[in-house]
Amino acid sequence: MNKYAFFIGCTILQALPHLEAVARKVLPQLDIELIDLPFSCCPNSDFRSADELSWLALAARNLALAEREGLDILCLCPGCSQTLKEANMALIEDESLKTIINKRLGKIGLKFGGTTQVNHHLVILYRKIELLRDRINTPLSWMKLAAHPSCHMLMPSSSMEFDNPEQPGKLDELVKILGGVPVDYPEKTLCCGFGLFGSYRKTSSMMIKDKVESAASADAEAFVVTCPSCFQQLDRNQVIAKRELKFDVQLPVLYYLQLIGLAIGLKLNEVGYSFARIKSSRLEDKIKYIASA
Repeated sequence: MNKYAFFIGCTILQALPHLEAVARKVLPQLDIELIDLPFSCCPNSDFRSADELSWLALAARNLALAEREGLDILCLCPGCSQTLKEANMALIEDESLKTIINKRLGKIGLKFGGTTQVNHHLVILYRKIELLRDRINTPLSWMKLAAHPSCHMLMPSSSMEFDNPEQPGKLDELVKILGGVPVDYPEKTLCCGFGLFGSYRKTSSMMIKDKVESAASADAEAFVVTCPSCFQQLDRNQVIAKRELKFDVQLPVLYYLQLIGLAIGLKLNEVGYSFARIKSSRLEDKIKYIASA
């Protein structure tokens, strides 16, 4: 069993607790033990633009907590993963900056050494792809899924180092491992638009509409995502965009760990499907048929 410090992230804790619940059900089935530590917000890049030293200190505190336990960090959110990876790299590469931050951390009995690695759970699962294949007992046969890779999973590639940002394919591979059918669609790499929804609602809604119509035209039955912000945008905000822009189609959204749960034999209610705003009777019937086959 591989142990990881479990970094849940603010969005899932506050808005999508069912995704934390499914992670706790699924990841131990893949020989991953999740260790809870008193982490704070990562914090995100908005904080960095206001006060970079405080941004580094907060990120370094999280890293130092994991270091103290001798653990690498597993993130549920690619934004958290990006923040912690970039802070880790910045402090490792700049000894004078590390000294400044460690002076701050020393006040709370912590020290940053740069020995902890940070990864989004998808990166860790991709390394365990054969084990994942072996754990599947209910393959998601005939389930057509449109992968939305998430901007923060792909960029900046210099720090994320996971997939080709222009032609991403690893999430598609992980869909195939579960028996699903990845669907290619023109707007696959288009940002979901979550960051614009509060200030530029119409633009953000148009981005949702373009993605939904593109994926639906390619015969997708659902989106699969790996980011809680993308999940909210393509689920909750899709409802709002559909009402305001009056487009005809809609697609449900599944977090990748929910798909794993279904593929290892969990029921729809056990992976938190009931909490989704957008549901599909066609998809539900297919999943129930697969489970009973």
